[in-house]
Amino acid sequence: MTCPPDVAVIDRATPQDLERIENLMQFYNYELSAWYPIDFGPQGLYELRSKAAYWARPGVVPYTLRVAGELAGFAVVDDEVLDPAAQFNLGYFFVARRYRGHGLGRRLAQALIERHPGRWEVYHLERNTPAQAFWTQALAQITGAPVLPRREVIDGWPALLYAFAAGPA
Repeated sequence: MTCPPDVAVIDRATPQDLERIENLMQFYNYELSAWYPIDFGPQGLYELRSKAAYWARPGVVPYTLRVAGELAGFAVVDDEVLDPAAQFNLGYFFVARRYRGHGLGRRLAQALIERHPGRWEVYHLERNTPAQAFWTQALAQITGAPVLPRREVIDGWPALLYAFAAGPA
């Protein structure tokens, strides 16, 4: 699948999109369950905590990702940073499997980062080796230089954290 860049778009989520994003979090958790013990709840779905308070925070900006008009994933920028000098954290970034491996994820990540110029933190759980391969390559292309991660423990889990500046100085 090769798509011109204008076919892959990122849109700020509307209040009507929030339930859709929470539904997509089932697939996000499914992906993470390959490396972490995330169990199904009694109804056969992953038990997600309500995100209502998270969505209501002023520092949280959710997005939908679309390819050729079709829903392809979601992203959430928030202000839950470890370094007080950082302004933005990528709270979630999920691209459905059928859209991976074609450069779309990198283009969508770049569009997202360009919308929020400043100091960024992006992390993923350490065992998620596909995320490491993606972010190492994508951030080098987006920033024009290698962005080396540092190991951190985040929410009790070993993680790799990438810190970088993007956009105008």
